[in-house]
Amino acid sequence: MNKARIFEILSSLLGYLKKNWKFLLKYCSVAGLIVSAFLVGGSYVVWLTKQDEVIRNLETFQKEISNSYDPDRSKPIRILDKNGKLIGEFSRRKFRPIRTDNLINHGNIIWALLSSEDQDFYRHGGVNYASLARAVIVNLTTFRKQGGSTITQQLAKLTLDLGARNIFNKLTEFYCTFYLENRFDKNTILAMYLNRIFLGEGNTGVEEASRYYFNKPAFELTPAEAALLVGTIPAPSNYNAVRNPKVALKRQRMVLFLMAENKQLHPRSNSVEKEFERKIDSNIRKFRTFYKVEETKDEENKISVTSEIGKYGFDKDFNVNLAPDFNFQIRQFVIENFSEIDLETRGMNVYTTLDFDKQDSAERALREGIEGVRKKLSEEKAAYLKSGKNEEAAIQKKIIENMNGSLISIHPSNGHVEALVGSYKISNIFRFNRAVSAVRQPGSVIKALVYLLAFEKRIITPISIVTDEEIKIRGYSPKNWYKGYRGDMQARIAFAQSVNTVAVKLLNEVGVGNFLDALGKILDLDRAQLNERFQPNLSLALGSGELSPKELATIYATIANLGKKVKPIEILRIADFEGSELFSLPPTQPGDVEQILDPVACAMVLNLLEAVVSEEGTMKVGLKGEDRFPMGGKTGTVQSPKEARKRWGNRKGVRDAWFAGVNPNLVTAVWIGNDAGAPFPGSGSGISGSVWFKYVSYVARTIGFGDSLIPPFNGDYVKVDLCGETGGLLSGESGCQHPLYGQYFHIGDQPASSVAAPLKEGAKSESTGEALSEEDSVELELPKISEKE
Repeated sequence: MNKARIFEILSSLLGYLKKNWKFLLKYCSVAGLIVSAFLVGGSYVVWLTKQDEVIRNLETFQKEISNSYDPDRSKPIRILDKNGKLIGEFSRRKFRPIRTDNLINHGNIIWALLSSEDQDFYRHGGVNYASLARAVIVNLTTFRKQGGSTITQQLAKLTLDLGARNIFNKLTEFYCTFYLENRFDKNTILAMYLNRIFLGEGNTGVEEASRYYFNKPAFELTPAEAALLVGTIPAPSNYNAVRNPKVALKRQRMVLFLMAENKQLHPRSNSVEKEFERKIDSNIRKFRTFYKVEETKDEENKISVTSEIGKYGFDKDFNVNLAPDFNFQIRQFVIENFSEIDLETRGMNVYTTLDFDKQDSAERALREGIEGVRKKLSEEKAAYLKSGKNEEAAIQKKIIENMNGSLISIHPSNGHVEALVGSYKISNIFRFNRAVSAVRQPGSVIKALVYLLAFEKRIITPISIVTDEEIKIRGYSPKNWYKGYRGDMQARIAFAQSVNTVAVKLLNEVGVGNFLDALGKILDLDRAQLNERFQPNLSLALGSGELSPKELATIYATIANLGKKVKPIEILRIADFEGSELFSLPPTQPGDVEQILDPVACAMVLNLLEAVVSEEGTMKVGLKGEDRFPMGGKTGTVQSPKEARKRWGNRKGVRDAWFAGVNPNLVTAVWIGNDAGAPFPGSGSGISGSVWFKYVSYVARTIGFGDSLIPPFNGDYVKVDLCGETGGLLSGESGCQHPLYGQYFHIGDQPASSVAAPLKEGAKSESTGEALSEEDSVELELPKISEKE
């Protein structure tokens, strides 16, 4: 359509509007009145239907702010493992809430709240129309979300709990707002609000949040502490100091300046520190020193913030807490999915997937593994001190303090999380759940997916001859973790010895796009999420993307489940103490599970994982005879980049050590690393692999595993016995040093005889079948490139 035609249409439309504006105005006004009447009348009907529930909720709220409330009467929520063992018990409220008779003692939190959220609280009748109009104008003109709700309106929202935010529900909340203002005085409304506002990390109410974040009652909060709490109110899941300390501290400063402008809002304004506004920066410095707030830069110069805010809050609600990281997630789910009234008046049993015997063993193995690294680092620190190198000793101390790790085990056939350790700590104080929430570069442990896709597309088989040689693909020339190149070898040996050049060549043939598509299907990541975390280039073959241990375990669980989709789950069902079911997972039919990877290719990769822990791989496991049990796995080690090493006294070492292990009906991912990105001595097999082996050895002795890593399945495959040295069929006459039993192939791809697999034309066999001795795969630092396919 050309410009003349568009101009002609617009001119006609303008003429029509001029000619018929009275008619249009009349009918638009009528339509507007009808819509307004519907919204106002409909929302009033909703208010009438909700009024009884609101009255009941308010009666509970009133009890809290009176002397009659007894927090000890709150019924517990019990968490049970898969065998019915009590692994956790918590109560929704264990502290006496703020009351009207002690409200004035909570001066700093009231001052911070009114300054930030509702400066006219004691003057308006429930709705601040000027503030509301200002918020509407800001939202329309700048497209930034700004709230105009008063404290009474926010309490109405909490009381009604209508869910979705829309104009219909907003109008319903107006009716509730006026009801609150007519029925209660301002101090009662304020006290109820202080007990009901959500402040992040599962904390409802200022008293509960104060003890969680600062380990003190709310009446003892300093202005800086009160400002930090109030700063979380607009978006508590994103603004709290545990989840996002950088943003929380920025908002703390903003609230402190608002407090300085509104000192008259303190209930005892004469108690406010003199020249408060000039002392804000010094008060912030004192706060940061007390809570050990530290800022560090990673290799990409991104600032990360750590602190001891929330240090004592992790298990404050628990009477029993045998699996802290796991139980915290269960607690979050329960709090987010049940009402406050249900949580306080209805006892619950939460039936989970955890196996406490495995959990206990996993915690011990991980702690021993990290303590082993810390011991080596401590010996180096002692040597620095002995030689008078105090600065080096101080650097070493920081490296030791930031050593951490995590472990997660998943049952591949049903996705049940059977063990989860989110962090290394000697005590059960608050800790970031690294098994679920921390994403790091996985290194060579990702190569299993690269080989799987190559098998799926029938580019190679495990006995195909591949060449470890110098390559350059679109400007990218990867190096091996060892010096030089090893020439021709079987693909299974290249995988077992973690040869980088072969993995990159395979990814090039598979296609980076196909690799990312498979990753997205396995982890339910859309293209935008994939692009954010995985640069689409060939360095992905060496683990340059970002994965959490839980995601890595999900990838390996999908392989162990022979390509059927695995969705990790932790809660099976929830029932009250009378047996009434409150929540349960819908039953899954076998036909409902999506097949996202070729089962034969998965079986072939499981064969390769067995080779990694054999005499031919990067993690030789010396079990023989009756002591041996089915196992496979992959090591992954990421070196600390040069820029990071400079910040740590030019120390050499690794940044992340991974191991993904597979046993019958159990897949485990282990990560050990340094939170600050500092280098430390070790490798995927030497540290993480050892943790895994200690853990699964205990499981093998006490619980036991099945007989086979690969369960029976239907597919177009053949299963043969091979000789590892030749790649040919195992012959009764040959003296084969590495017999391989039950090796899977696509039909037609299996070896036809006991003769060695033929080399490619012109190729030289320099190290086919060569095994490593007492060494491990340590990849060089990952390339920073951005070429696309």
